[in-house]
This record gives sequence, structure tokens and C-alpha cells, in this order.
Amino acid sequence: MRIAIDVRTISDHFPGIGRYTYSLVCLLARQIDRDELVLLANPAPANSRFNMQAAAAGSKVSIVHTAARPFSLREQVRLPFELKALKSEVTHFPYSVFPFAAPHPIVVSIHDIIPLRLPQYFSLRHRILYRVSLYLALRSAGSVICLSNATLSDLNSVFRADSSRIYVVPAGIGEPFHPCSDDEVERVRAQYGLSAPYILYAGSNKPHKNLVSLIDAYARLRKAPLLALAGEEDPRYTEVRRRVEALGLTGRVRFLEAVSEQDLPGLYSGALIFIFPSLYEGFGFPPLEAMACGLPVACSDIPSLRETSGGAALLFDPEKPDSIADAIERLLDDDRLRSDLRSRGLRRSAELSWDRAAQQTLEIYRRTARR
Repeated sequence: MRIAIDVRTISDHFPGIGRYTYSLVCLLARQIDRDELVLLANPAPANSRFNMQAAAAGSKVSIVHTAARPFSLREQVRLPFELKALKSEVTHFPYSVFPFAAPHPIVVSIHDIIPLRLPQYFSLRHRILYRVSLYLALRSAGSVICLSNATLSDLNSVFRADSSRIYVVPAGIGEPFHPCSDDEVERVRAQYGLSAPYILYAGSNKPHKNLVSLIDAYARLRKAPLLALAGEEDPRYTEVRRRVEALGLTGRVRFLEAVSEQDLPGLYSGALIFIFPSLYEGFGFPPLEAMACGLPVACSDIPSLRETSGGAALLFDPEKPDSIADAIERLLDDDRLRSDLRSRGLRRSAELSWDRAAQQTLEIYRRTARR
């Protein structure tokens, strides 16, 4: 079978989806035998995190370049013809916006429906375009992959999707994420100017990540260690930095911005606790990456994170800063609780295997091609 995968989301603009796509491609490249993998890439967008040449190193993997960027007119007008020329038996789009006239059969991954669940953070135009594109994606695809049952439930609450074509395939945790040596932890701390101990958050600064509430909660903890915020900053959203300044926390909160893939495991391993106050996630990579690195995790009590954390995290109400502060304080004060969560987190993260996710995805390709 010839399988085409759209890897244009492997770029700095798509942190979570890019990680999902890259990890899936790397594992599929190891597992295919008689099959052939064709990666449709656009080299123009910045990609400082993932090595595409390494992902395509196998003899059964090739890269085909396109000038069509995600969300562009060319994507809808020209890309279908480019895809047709690939002559693949199945094409996988890891994002819900793709050329809807693309040759069939199609597999699409739906990660979340944030604009429909948190409409207050999006314009009316954005919400309408998103709803239409998601509807078209569901209509165009032969098979749909959700990363969690929570996302599947959300889809069913908004659209009448054909459940026989929808599969839940949890993502895995990549091999680099494991407890690091003391030397590696010290190297990363020195590189980012961190001293032990520190509280860590990893992710973007988009409004649904709820960092303003995290800052409000942290301000209630006068004796808490440094709070390190790691992740790509979207310049459109300045509320977090403004709240830090307004509360006089400039010396207690560090913005690390983008952290390299190489340094992430050491950054996780060197922290005292990990905090993730998101209002909505389709899956939630950072809490599980933190668990895999042996870090006690406190995260939002929302459906997707309850599901993916599997009872290995301390949960709080993300809409109440007092609840976030209480969770942080419990973890800081209770050595036994931290140790327990550390052990449970390592077990839970080990259950989420990219090998298994790639096997399940490959089987979905075969079913879709046969159908």
C-alpha cells in the first residue's frame, strides 16, 4: 500500500499537532514492510524542533515538496492535483483543515474542537469558518481518528458523525521523555539560568491555556519556588506578562519561551512539580511528558486530562485560582504525595506507547483503503 501523509504541520506554528505528526511518521517508518510512505511537506515554514530528514531516513519513505501552505487558497485549489499525482491508496491529514477536494480515501485526525467549546476566545468569523471546515472534514474523510474519547464525545455533541468511521487512538509519549541524569539536569538548568527548585508549566500562552489564572493562583503562594513558563509565545496574547507585572511577580516568574526538543526532558526532570491549568485539551501532551520524566503533576479536572492522566495526577478546578493554589501548595508541602504521583505517573506514561498508536493507525489505513 502507498500511504501519503500530510506533514506540513511539522512546523513551529503547530507545536502539539506537529509533535503528533512527527512521532507518528517516525514510528510508521519503522513498522512498514511492503508498504511505502510518502510525506507531503512544505519546507518554507520555520521548523526548529524536528528533523524531517531523520524521519524520512528509511528506504520505504520519501518526501515530496509542495508550495501549498496550511490555510492557503493554493491548498484548496492546487494541492488536490498534486495529491492525485502521488497515486496513494490512502492519504492521512493530521489536521482538520485540508484540501477537501483531495483524492479519496482520506483519514483525518481531529485533535479538539476548541473554537466551538470556548467560543469567547474566537471571533464570529473564525467560529463559522472552523465549524464549516470541520463539517467538511467529517464529510470528506473515509475514517476519522480522535486522540481521546473526550474529543469523540465533543464531536458527537456538535455533529452527527458516523460512529462506524471514527476511531479513538491515544497518542504515545516519545522515547526522549524519561528521567534524566543529574548531569543533564544541571546542563539544562545552567543553559536557562534556573536554580532548583522550580515549578514548571510547558505549553503555549493562548487564552485557553488559562495562564492568567495560574499567575493569580501563584500570587497567593508567597513562599513558593520560582515558576518557569516554557513554550512558544504568541505575540497576540500579552495578558500573562501584563498580569505578572501588575502583581509584582517579575522576579518570581520566568518566561523561558521556546525550549528545544533536546532540552525538554532535562527541563521536566529538573523541576519540583508540573502544573497544567488548561481549560480545554483534546489530549494533553505536556502532563504526560512530565510524568514520563518522573515529575509529579497537577492538572485541570477536565474530561480529556482525566482520561489521559489515568488517575496519576492531582486534579483541580481550572476556573478557580484558589483551587489551583491549593493543588500547588499540597504538592509542595507533601513529600509522600509527590512520591506517590511520581510513581503513578511513570506507570501511566509507560502505558501510552507510540508503537501501539502507529500499529492501530496503520490498521485504520488498511480498513479505509479496503472500504
